Amino acid sequence: MAFEALLLALVAAFWVGALPFGFWVARLHGVDIRKVGSGNIGATNVFRVLGAKWGLTVLVLDALKGWLPTWVVVRSGADDVSAILVGVAAILGHTFSPLMGFRGGKGIATGLGALLAASPLTIAIAFPVWLVAFLATRWVSLGSILAAATVPIAAYFVGHSLPAVGILAAAAVVVIWKHRANIRRILRGTEPKLQWRNSRANLEQACLQLARTAVERMVLEGTRIEPDLSQLPDLLREPGSVFVALYQGEQLRGLMGSLVPQQPTRAHEIVYHATRAALLDPYHPPVDAAELPTLKYVVYLVESYEPLRDLEQVDPAHDGLWVEWQGKHAVLAPPAPNRSPQDQMYYAMTRCGVPRGERPVVYRVRLNRIG
Repeated sequence: MAFEALLLALVAAFWVGALPFGFWVARLHGVDIRKVGSGNIGATNVFRVLGAKWGLTVLVLDALKGWLPTWVVVRSGADDVSAILVGVAAILGHTFSPLMGFRGGKGIATGLGALLAASPLTIAIAFPVWLVAFLATRWVSLGSILAAATVPIAAYFVGHSLPAVGILAAAAVVVIWKHRANIRRILRGTEPKLQWRNSRANLEQACLQLARTAVERMVLEGTRIEPDLSQLPDLLREPGSVFVALYQGEQLRGLMGSLVPQQPTRAHEIVYHATRAALLDPYHPPVDAAELPTLKYVVYLVESYEPLRDLEQVDPAHDGLWVEWQGKHAVLAPPAPNRSPQDQMYYAMTRCGVPRGERPVVYRVRLNRIG
């Protein structure tokens, strides 16, 4: 293939790949796909947010972005190196789209389309790897990572030239690198699983995923997520107050919340207080990126609260103590089954800075612990 023709094909493939179909499809439904779910513009996130119909639509469109330019150069008689270079250009356009501020999807669907045109036998080997991993775990990301790693190996065994295999290996590295956040969640066991039906997540999974995603997105990117209420249990779509605690091991790393709702729904409360617990707790320094893999999240849904009249009322396994001092300071001592009510009171008053002998305002708070 002539150099000028190849260069033109690479530029065209890059810009075809840069078309953000996932973002556009979600926008038609009034959703900014970058602010819900995983924040990714690819088919998997669209599937989670908008359902199977639109997720599969984006999958096909993203695959076409890789297939069409690659098929054109294959039909023109290009060798395997040229065809694979054009497919990789489409993948790069998708993953680093100038139309999205040089951000984009992870390249799996676009790569699938490119390889269907350039090397169907490679897909015949890599796709079963993806399918087995996905069916075993329901993690789309794990299947994608393993399939991407399989592609250059499969291409070598089906007879592609070494330069072509090397290009595919470099593309696989890019695709796997784009999955680095997924890899961290897989290692922690917190990666969300894809459900065939557009079912709402159970309460525990939804609460903890909201808290974790809110903190990670704020610490890493400085952005606040918008909960996708259509995917959440009814309890999180209603107004209600919450507290969110962050732990490292058994040590409290941050805690924020309120007795009175400050946001329109409990889901919004979780996002709001999780980010405040990570960055604004006056008793702890802000969380940095290196700490994120070590954090454990606990969400407390406030069921009721009342002025404390007698410590005998307190059940340390389910009740927190809210202490207010001089109208300026307030602190929650969270439920702690290993503490006595007296120890819990001492902890709360010490954290709030109440001098010995003074009488602060104290509430018993009945909490539903999640996590």
